[in-house]
Amino acid sequence: MRITPGAKTALVAAAAGLLLSACAADTDSAAGASASASADAAPDVATIVADVNTVTACETFGGAWAGGRVAGEGVVAGWEYTCDVDGDGVAETTLSIYNDAADLETDLATIEAASADTAIVKGAGYLVATTDWSHLASLTETDVEVVRELPAE
Repeated sequence: MRITPGAKTALVAAAAGLLLSACAADTDSAAGASASASADAAPDVATIVADVNTVTACETFGGAWAGGRVAGEGVVAGWEYTCDVDGDGVAETTLSIYNDAADLETDLATIEAASADTAIVKGAGYLVATTDWSHLASLTETDVEVVRELPAE
C-alpha cells in the first residue's frame, strides 16, 4: 500500500490534533481544579452580609445598610459593610469580611485599637464592630465569639 503525500499530511495533522486536544483537556481540568480550590477558599460574602444584616435588623427598623468590596493602602478587609441605624451619617455597626484568617487576625488588633467604645465579635471569616446594644445582643445569639463587650454606660 502506498501512502501519498496528502495522506501523510492528513495523518500528521490528525495526530497533532489529538495531542493538542489531550493537552487542552489536561489544562482545562487543571484550571477547573484550581478555580474550585479558589472558590472553596473564598468567603461566602453574600451569605455573611445577608446573615449579619438580617440578625442586626439594620434595614428592618429604618437603618441604612451599605458597602461592598474595598481596597487601597492599609486596607486589610476584602469587603466592608456598615449600618447607620439613625441616619446621622455615623455607622453604628461595621461588618468586615476577610479573604483569610491571617488578614482577620491582623485587622482585629487595628479595630480594637481604633475605638474603646465598640464591641467586637468574630465570626467565620468576618469581624463586626458595633456601638449598638441591640445589634450586639442579636449577634451573640449566633455562632460568633465575643472579642470585646460594649463598655458599661
